[in-house]
Amino acid sequence: MTKPPTASAPAIDTIATDVGGVLYYDEPFELAWLQGVLERAGDADPALTIERFTAQMRRFYLRRASATASPGLYTPAGTHAWTDVRRRWADLAQPVPGAVDALAALAQHRPVCVVANQPPECEEVLRASGAAEHLALIALDTTVGIAKPDPGLLGWAIGQLGWNPATTLMVGDRPDHDAAPAQSLGAHAALVTPPTDWSAPPGTDPALATAYQEVRAERLEVRRHPAADHSLHTRDLADLADQLADRAPARRHTKALR
Repeated sequence: MTKPPTASAPAIDTIATDVGGVLYYDEPFELAWLQGVLERAGDADPALTIERFTAQMRRFYLRRASATASPGLYTPAGTHAWTDVRRRWADLAQPVPGAVDALAALAQHRPVCVVANQPPECEEVLRASGAAEHLALIALDTTVGIAKPDPGLLGWAIGQLGWNPATTLMVGDRPDHDAAPAQSLGAHAALVTPPTDWSAPPGTDPALATAYQEVRAERLEVRRHPAADHSLHTRDLADLADQLADRAPARRHTKALR
């Protein structure tokens, strides 16, 4: 696969960042949910095999490639499994190494906020990790009422903070959910390399983990989007902090969330 060209670095005064794939990994939550669905569906149908379940999982994810995984693979098993994952959110969270330190480095020079499709439990994890003290705002779809890829979520955060879209950078791992909405508002986008060094939660069926990783690779291909061609490309948040360090503007006073 040919890597999209890297756009020239724009003037950046303010930064919005996604959470999943940037600050912590999405995959452990998805795998915990899938394991929960598998167990509950197996209780309801003792004839269910791991092969049949993973085949249905593949169809579910690739058919819904433009959406995040959500309860619905099985009903009501999916709904109950998602409720359980939310209860375990803090325990399942696996921080991206160095991400909080990078966030702190960015926040020394530029106001930073979070704009993400995450459940309310996300904020608890951001506070526990120390990330929240570096943020001017945490805008989650579940609390604001607008979900990406609707650009209204980022637009709401920019409006709340009084930022200029033309000098705002949206950092994320998805060209369709992060880069495209930002560009539609006249903001800039930076895409991190999808991380792979997460671990499957304890108790995950090995066959499920293997099938999930295969589907995950296919989903990354399906998610290719023209917005990637007009985005900055960076390894991770730490790499972005290094890239922007030499072009840091004077820090504007912004009250952080407490």
